[in-house]
Amino acid sequence: MSDEFSFLFAFYGLLLGLAVTEIVAGFSRAYDERAARPLGVIAPLFAILLFLDLITFWVGAWEWRALNSVEFAHAVGAAVVALLYYFAATQVFPKEGDVDTLTSHILQHRRPVVFCVIVSNIISLIPTFASAVEVRAPLLDVAAWMAVNLVYYGALILAATARSHRVIIGTLVLLIAYVSGATLFLG
Repeated sequence: MSDEFSFLFAFYGLLLGLAVTEIVAGFSRAYDERAARPLGVIAPLFAILLFLDLITFWVGAWEWRALNSVEFAHAVGAAVVALLYYFAATQVFPKEGDVDTLTSHILQHRRPVVFCVIVSNIISLIPTFASAVEVRAPLLDVAAWMAVNLVYYGALILAATARSHRVIIGTLVLLIAYVSGATLFLG
């Protein structure tokens, strides 16, 4: 780790990796208990969305490779983003021994999960937005970038607040497709 990017990414990657591990561990616990507590659809969809969003953060960190120095603010920002994701990951599936169904658990915990995802996204977008302003990126590009993010946040809020299971499921499926499509096609 002779360069600044490798140094900071090791820390950030470790914390994001813990969040991914928590998602997989939670799903594994839920799968093991499926006879007593059916998996349902909503919790696994939230887990898939969170997993994909985490991967976009991991890949997005590559933009930091030109980092000239590691400052306290960089480390704190990386830690806050990753730890918010870790907290969100711990809330998707119930803990071992909880008696809630998976669906009732995620319905009770989806707002903190979505809050953590939105705050992490906003924090991570600050440097990108500042860079776009600094280099005077074309206004149309900045507007399109903001629109893509606002659509995502709006759909997340819908998934966090909707009462209908069908609306929640449909929104989560669309969000998974949106994140996957935006990542594959917009890079």
